[in-house]
Amino acid sequence: MKIPVIILGGFLGSGKTTLLLALLKESKARGLNPGVVMNELGKKDVDGYILQEQGSANVEKLLDGCVCCSRKEELPRSLHLLLARRPDVIYIELTGVADPEEIAKSLLEPPLSGLLALHYSITVLDAENVLEYGSRFSADKQLVRTMRRQLSSADLIIVNKSDLVEPETLWRIEKMVSRHNTEAEIVFTHYSEINPAPLLAGLSPRGQRSSAPQRGNPGMSGTALKRMSSAHGQGAIAVQEPESAQQASYSQVAAVTLTFPPGAAGGIRQEQLEVFFQEWGDSLVRAKGHVRLAGQSGVQLVQYAGNRCSWEFSRYPGQPYVVFIGLNLDEKQLSDRWSALFRQP
Repeated sequence: MKIPVIILGGFLGSGKTTLLLALLKESKARGLNPGVVMNELGKKDVDGYILQEQGSANVEKLLDGCVCCSRKEELPRSLHLLLARRPDVIYIELTGVADPEEIAKSLLEPPLSGLLALHYSITVLDAENVLEYGSRFSADKQLVRTMRRQLSSADLIIVNKSDLVEPETLWRIEKMVSRHNTEAEIVFTHYSEINPAPLLAGLSPRGQRSSAPQRGNPGMSGTALKRMSSAHGQGAIAVQEPESAQQASYSQVAAVTLTFPPGAAGGIRQEQLEVFFQEWGDSLVRAKGHVRLAGQSGVQLVQYAGNRCSWEFSRYPGQPYVVFIGLNLDEKQLSDRWSALFRQP
């Protein structure tokens, strides 16, 4: 029997990992054995560690690149490693600049097509910032195209952080989404909180299966979720682009991983790091890592997205670091400024 796969896509900092943690918790509550493929642009697996610490799932990590581009050839191997652990469902969390449709196509190719079946494709949006992405990233046409395909290929679109914007903004987002996808269910959330029942309906532990898993019905808010598929003729709405447009998912987005320099055992001040994030303006889209704050014991997980910072306690045992993700980041300049940060009184 084919193992169902749920793809989680969406731009940087939208709330994919928060959603995944909730889905893993619900999967465990239903007696399911979930597996996860976690893809990160940076060399450090920030989200992968969070999953292992909080989600206790079988995780395969693909670091330092995008799974639909530079790491595409490694996806089958990661999935086969998960399959050896006999999962009941597999979640694939993509980087924020990945094209979910490319991953869906990979599942239709042998030998994966005989082992796995796409169950749902979910895209998470950041309500505070999604309307600005088109103009903000207009110089990177590949990236803009990828974000549109994140919308057009989804079965379910979650507009996260909806509590941080006005109702008129939510209406504009819904109108924008409808231009690219008229069939997907749209759900407005904060902290990526959804009713997971329709997504997991029909899935059962390996020893209890009697037939192929069925998709949930009704949908997230009372209507049936559509099926995203392709070669099997089940209502795909993917945008057909000319061959010349089939390029990499992104071009100018890159990740730079910086560790704390020797002698920085005392840590860094919280406000100092937050000001440092702001210093890079629109070129810094996302930052995350495990840091040691001055005057505090232990390690803090820091997450920066959409000009907002969040902090929480972490048990990360390794050397503190931060992953910076942005457009046209100058690695040397970033590294020099980072080192100078620790020389400030």
